[in-house]
Order: sequence, then C-alpha cells, then structure tokens
Amino acid sequence: MHAAEASSHDKGRSVLLLYKAAPREALCHRIYHSTTQNFSSPAMQSLWMLVASFLFAVLAAAVKLGSPEVGTFSMIFYRGLFGVIMLFVWARATGKRLATPYIWSHFKRSGAGTVALAMWLYAITFLPLSTGMTLNYTSPIFMAAILVIAGLMHRRPVEWKLVASVLIGFIGVVEVLQPEVNARDLWPSLIGLGSGLLSAIAYIQIKELSELKEPEWRVVFYFSFFNLVFGLVGHLLFEPADTYTVKSTACVIAVGLSACFAQVAMTRSFGAGNLLVSSVLSFSGIVFAAIIGTLVWGDAITLESALGIAIIIFAGVCASLLTKRTSRRHKAGEALNQDAQEMGEN
Repeated sequence: MHAAEASSHDKGRSVLLLYKAAPREALCHRIYHSTTQNFSSPAMQSLWMLVASFLFAVLAAAVKLGSPEVGTFSMIFYRGLFGVIMLFVWARATGKRLATPYIWSHFKRSGAGTVALAMWLYAITFLPLSTGMTLNYTSPIFMAAILVIAGLMHRRPVEWKLVASVLIGFIGVVEVLQPEVNARDLWPSLIGLGSGLLSAIAYIQIKELSELKEPEWRVVFYFSFFNLVFGLVGHLLFEPADTYTVKSTACVIAVGLSACFAQVAMTRSFGAGNLLVSSVLSFSGIVFAAIIGTLVWGDAITLESALGIAIIIFAGVCASLLTKRTSRRHKAGEALNQDAQEMGEN
C-alpha cells in the first residue's frame, strides 16, 4: 500500500471510530457540517456539478435516441459496465486499490442509489414523463429538509438562504416540466417521491464516504457495479433481446461514457462541497436537457419553459454567490485566528 493511501485510510478509520463511539450525535454533526465544510473551492464545486448535469442530460438524450432498439435495463447495464471496466483498468494501470475498508458505506450509497433508480423507472412507467421527472427532482427538497432537521437537532444555525435557493430552483423545475397528477396516479407518485428521498440519502452517503477519505473513483466503481448487476437482472427478466445497429451502438457508447464521467463529477461535487449548493445546481440538468431537446428534436421552448429556466439559473447563481461569500468570511476568520495565535506567541 502506498504511504499516502495508508495515511488516508488511517484518517478515515479515525473518523469511523469517532462515528461509532457516538452514532446519533456524529450523524447529526456530519450531516449539519456538510452544509458548512469545504469552502476551499466553491467555484470548482459549482463547475463539477454543472459538468455532471450536462453529461446526465447527454445520457438522457442518448437513452432516448437508442430506446427503440435497446431496452431501459440494458442501458442501465451498459452505464454500469463501462464504469466498472474503465475504472478497473485505470486503477490497475495507476496502482490504485479497489478494495475498501468501508464496504458497508459503499453498500448503503450504491444500494440507495440503485433502488432510487428502480423506483424512478417504475414511476415514469405509470406517470406522464413530466410528472416522473419532477418527482425525481424532489431529491434536493428532501436534502434540504434532512439538513434543516439535522441542524435544528444539533442546535446550529441553518443556512436558510440556501434552503430558499433550493425551493426557488424547484419552482423553476415545475414551471419547465408542468407536471400533472390525477387521483389514480397516487401510488406511482408516492413511489416517485420515494425515489427522490432515496436519492437524497444516497447523496448524503457520498458526503460520508468523502469524509472517510474514500476517493471519488472508488465510490463510482462500486455504484457502477450495482448498476451492472441491476441492469443485467432487469434485462433478463423483463426485456426482449436488443437490436444493435450503428445508431444504437453509438448510443450505448455515449450512455456508458457520459454516465461514468457524470458520476465522477457529481460525486466530487457532493463529496467535496456544500450539499445544498450541489443540490441547487443539479437543477441545471433541466436547462441542458431543454437545450439538447431543441437542437436534436426541434422541441420548442415555450414561455413557461423559458421562465422556468430563468428561475433555475437565478437559483443556481444565488446559491453559488452565497457560498462564495461564506467562503470569504471563513477564510477571513481563519486569517484572523492565525494572526491572533502569532501575536500570542510573540
């Protein structure tokens, strides 16, 4: 084992021991501080989430283009297969370890994310696509609720302005998608909400793994493996054989590559930055999807959609500026403390 990696594991084990010693208090502590830690590079956090959102929009477009020939479960299988192969080869070539001492944390993150994906697929099967997409984007709302509850339980101040940015961004999503819910859609709607909740839990698990010093690529590797198994089983049980043409093969490759890099970028954003800011910026996927829809399929952007896009952009800019301002205050406070320590030593 390399010295740097051993040091990283030692730090992670010490954090894990602290959590085990006081599970409830540690849980509240790490959830609350996920909104206040890691101010070193808010601009990079925003960039990573924007990259992830763009790549997820590309992934969705590739799935739609290839859907007549390749089934949904097959696409999930391929997004996992590409990630597993690419990260395995990269890890071997660079001497990185695939083994992890935090297999249970990976199981929770990958399990929650994969079950959330399955629930979302169920929801969009029985709901209008706009409604299913809207319910999927409730994860930032659940994220904000969890962080607020954790902050109040820990008796710490809550970043209400960032919470407001999340709510504003979700209003923009609703304005773009214009969801419709009927009485007969109650059960699939609840399943869709459950998907949003589990997605939020999966993102918090990403933060936990980051605090345990697990690298982003390893988190994505285990999640890709779960996707691979889930997609393969689903395809064998529920889908007919796929048809592979030049077009569908190109779509499969686009899905695999975009999914892998999108997961790495998203994991880096959620793991190294403010969870609420990443949640707000994840709404930008709707904006990228609307642009791709216009360029590829000629979908018209209505006045309501344009208004919703403007609201989403406004929410993202507000969240980024709030984090940048907080980062400056944090750095200024650290500088003052350092000056005070130096004066005390003199």
